Amino acid sequence: MTGGCRKQSPSGFTLLELLVSITILALILVVVLGAIQVGARSWESGERRAEENQRTRTLFDTLDRELTALYPLRAKEQDKDVVVFRGQADSLEFATLPQGYGSEPFSYMIRIVRYAVEPDRGLVVTERYPFVDAETGGGVRDSHGRQLDERVLAIRFRYLVPEGRPEERRPPGWRDAWDPSMDEAIGGQQPLKGSSRLPVAVEATLTIHRPNREGVRELILPPLVFPVQVGRGL
Repeated sequence: MTGGCRKQSPSGFTLLELLVSITILALILVVVLGAIQVGARSWESGERRAEENQRTRTLFDTLDRELTALYPLRAKEQDKDVVVFRGQADSLEFATLPQGYGSEPFSYMIRIVRYAVEPDRGLVVTERYPFVDAETGGGVRDSHGRQLDERVLAIRFRYLVPEGRPEERRPPGWRDAWDPSMDEAIGGQQPLKGSSRLPVAVEATLTIHRPNREGVRELILPPLVFPVQVGRGL
């Protein structure tokens, strides 16, 4: 009997099949890595945007808190007894109640704050204490001001103010300036009458710089209106 067992050749991949498999695997890895990178960039962009939005909200909350605690401090200006509240298109100054009662010097005293944009510093607030004798060194707390947000390139204020005499019951109008020590008309509008009056509200519009993929671009934020409510912080 001449029968015998033939050896079977082991099964396996040919070179062509191996190359095709490696190519398909590489394409899958490229797609997966690309999706991961896109997701990571979107996540970072979202986190960065959320952080910037939070900073903007904090900034507006600070201004709202100060205006809510506005104090009608009276002072002599140009031989007139007026409330300390002076608003320009690019700056705002008024008296406000203390933010708190801590161990910090003069933290319990009324402050006069001024908001304005300075070059290379952004939005800055300067504080001074009118009831402290300037000779003691406490009259001005920080002559350089406290930096609030370096992103702010410009700020524009407008003021909703009463028009005419109170008995006329005219609707208020928006102005680019408010100075209670002035009697003449501003910009051809009705003159300011009554040194004790205050604006009904203040509108603030910020222009900030925001980084993006192409670099840095200017962004004008929607204006916010803050009601002027005297002494709510007491």
